[in-house]
Amino acid sequence: MKLTEMSWVKDFREFANDTSAHGVKYIFEGPYKLIKLLFLITWLGFSIYACHVIISSIIMFIDRPTSTKYEVVVDDGSVVQSIKFPTISVCSKNKVRRSYLEAEGNEAINEYFALTDQYDMGAIEDKLSEMDSEDGDWYSIRDMTYEDLIAAGGPKNNRFLKCQQRNQMCNQLPAFEGRNTNISEVTLTGTCWRINPDGKLKGKMGDYGALKLIFWADMQDYSVRSADSESQGFIVAFHDNTSFGSTISSGFLMSPGTYYKADLRLKEEYRQVEKDNSCDNRVNSTYGAYSEGSCIMECKDRALYEACGCVNIRPPINTENYESCTLKQWLTCGQKVYLEWHNNFTNTDKVEPQCSCNKACKEIRYEAQISSSSISPAYASVLSEGYAGQIVAADGDYSNSKFNIHYNSTQDMLDNLMVLEVLFTSMQRSEVREIIKYDIKNLLGDIGGVLGLFLGASLFTILEFIQFVFFSVAKYCCNLAGGKGKHSPLDSKEPI
Repeated sequence: MKLTEMSWVKDFREFANDTSAHGVKYIFEGPYKLIKLLFLITWLGFSIYACHVIISSIIMFIDRPTSTKYEVVVDDGSVVQSIKFPTISVCSKNKVRRSYLEAEGNEAINEYFALTDQYDMGAIEDKLSEMDSEDGDWYSIRDMTYEDLIAAGGPKNNRFLKCQQRNQMCNQLPAFEGRNTNISEVTLTGTCWRINPDGKLKGKMGDYGALKLIFWADMQDYSVRSADSESQGFIVAFHDNTSFGSTISSGFLMSPGTYYKADLRLKEEYRQVEKDNSCDNRVNSTYGAYSEGSCIMECKDRALYEACGCVNIRPPINTENYESCTLKQWLTCGQKVYLEWHNNFTNTDKVEPQCSCNKACKEIRYEAQISSSSISPAYASVLSEGYAGQIVAADGDYSNSKFNIHYNSTQDMLDNLMVLEVLFTSMQRSEVREIIKYDIKNLLGDIGGVLGLFLGASLFTILEFIQFVFFSVAKYCCNLAGGKGKHSPLDSKEPI
């Protein structure tokens, strides 16, 4: 068979005459060779540019770029009657009370806490032998857990003096019927009050629905370590009831003697699940709703448990059945492992991250603007002469002569009271959504646009070209195989 009979040029000429793409046939049918050449050069240039645009569009589609959409949402289009209050975590800066450490029988605990809280590894090594010897001072506390020490030595629950909304005590509100207004949460930094733990409390905008909380700092009962720290008072965090204060990377420092006002806005953030490495779609963790903070806490717990078989503080939702380290385990293993983990995690020069934690695909945030003013002496005097003064002045639970703790004046009130008023600046919740700004519709639109504008082609043109290539390959393969009886559909004049 002659080569001319198999010429692909002839087949392509026929394809160019029949295809729906404009301009291709003029490469073969132009009146002059120069015009044919110009059409060929132009067609090749447009084809190369179209391929460039299509490849760039495909790469952009694979990268899935996103943009942010902000909107204020009303759930059903009607006037919003109330808004959900956050769970409020309030943690005292006094990790362990002086009266607990100096109580009769707690001498070993006092010495233990002084060493471990300063991370004095050299002094700790010298004392370890006392935990193994029955005659040692620390032998009696070797099986006590670190979590029990923090829970027993932390601020007492009654240092949360008052919870009030709409001139009603919180325990009288319908939201707390059959529920606790607050519970205790033991964290690495101490014991915290978890107020509105079930998230049932709702309120109005502004002062109409404000929640007022009053706390007692117990400044005279600060341990030596707490009293020497840079700041004193409370750390306050506002978050959804599905999460826990221990996962909040930072809170608001609030000092005694101050009246604080927190203006809140409810914001929900949604990130794209489909975008690679954009967010983590897990819903729950051992620290409640998934967040970067909960992921880091889980990472810390895994490091401790793998090395020591225990954790310093058990997570709130202990699905992994972790056990809290005993005081001996914490000295012999836990504290060293924790310091190594902390140093590695905070090392910004480390190539491989200590914990791989993405943002949550859905987060509920309560953004706060804090303003403050000193508590007026007149207000402190009223409290001193009222129920608060009666509570703290009596020798016993607050004042305690045994430890030289005396609260009996207006100045004592000013030195220890912290008042927090929580309210909303708006009844609306806002949403911030991460949206894919280049999806399959954009991709097809760009491909169709460049094919139509530069080549006069469409989807059917692509199908025609695929058919042409397929039948041409089949035709030449059959002919090259030497089979005279073999033919392709291109050889037939009959409709396919």
